[in-house]
Amino acid sequence: SSGVQACNNIMNGQVRQVAMASGKKLRTNCTVFLTGVTGFLGGAFLSQLLDNAFDGEVVCLVRAEDQESAEERARKSVARFRKNFRLPKNVRVLRGDLLSKDWHTAPELDGVTHVLHLAASTSFGNHRGIRKTNVEGALSVAASMRGRSIERYIHTGTATICGAFPPHVVHEDDYPDIDAKHLVTYTRSKAEAEKLLGEHFADLPLVIARPSIVVGDTRLGCKPSGSIFWVLRAVEALRFITWDPSNRIDVIPVDWAAAALEKLLFKPTLRYKPKGTKVDISGKGALGHATAAVVGTPGSRMGHDGDRMGQGPKGAVGQNGASGQGGQTNTIVPVPSNA
Repeated sequence: SSGVQACNNIMNGQVRQVAMASGKKLRTNCTVFLTGVTGFLGGAFLSQLLDNAFDGEVVCLVRAEDQESAEERARKSVARFRKNFRLPKNVRVLRGDLLSKDWHTAPELDGVTHVLHLAASTSFGNHRGIRKTNVEGALSVAASMRGRSIERYIHTGTATICGAFPPHVVHEDDYPDIDAKHLVTYTRSKAEAEKLLGEHFADLPLVIARPSIVVGDTRLGCKPSGSIFWVLRAVEALRFITWDPSNRIDVIPVDWAAAALEKLLFKPTLRYKPKGTKVDISGKGALGHATAAVVGTPGSRMGHDGDRMGQGPKGAVGQNGASGQGGQTNTIVPVPSNA
């Protein structure tokens, strides 16, 4: 069935290819501070950044018992996307705990111009560590950058910030909403982090990037990480779903998300808003309203009530160089029980 083929396509890396920015040399007079490099999206981002002839500097914050272990954790993460990878000279690893202030004044951070905060707990559990990492960790990173000459500060949130029961049409700037109902601590903590960053760190050139569900890679399938993909496999195996078969799940490949973040991080001009410029990174239509946040073009996206997400001018975001890749999509249709 089409549903089975969709699952197999992601596993094998046969999802629709997206137009990446490879081969285009990026600016060199900058230093990027990157958290979360040991995660799926963080490893993909650094791999892609190096593919794009970036010869500025990258400082990666990594938690480990010693420096050698920290560097090995970073190397292994990127090696999921590149064979025989070794950390180049322009990638430095700063050993430190996200929740500690010990690294805030480290000399490795001198000269940092761009920040991409990806580190997070993505667990759907309900333990205290989720909030500590996602809220206190986010505030810790922001505090470490205060007083520095930062040109762009990207905090990575989630497109599910609108909660379990949003209106039919939602806009990025409508959230975080204190009245939104969250089913898991993860989305609740992400909403809280956004709110506090907007209230207490308005002095930073803050951009809130909200990726949708990140699954697989357009070249490698689910080899780098099978996280979340098991849900699709379970649906395919059980031949049973608990939602309308016409619904769609908004899914984006990790290299698509990494390319969007790279564009946001280095876009020469960006329209900033008082509590952060908010950009959703999603599939179908590339989220037209994200353009409004960046270049002033109107648009919107559909809520998480089972309707199609990403409603808006197809390709508007990618064409304007803000985020996304020209309207390419990797939307998975759930498997009908009678397929």
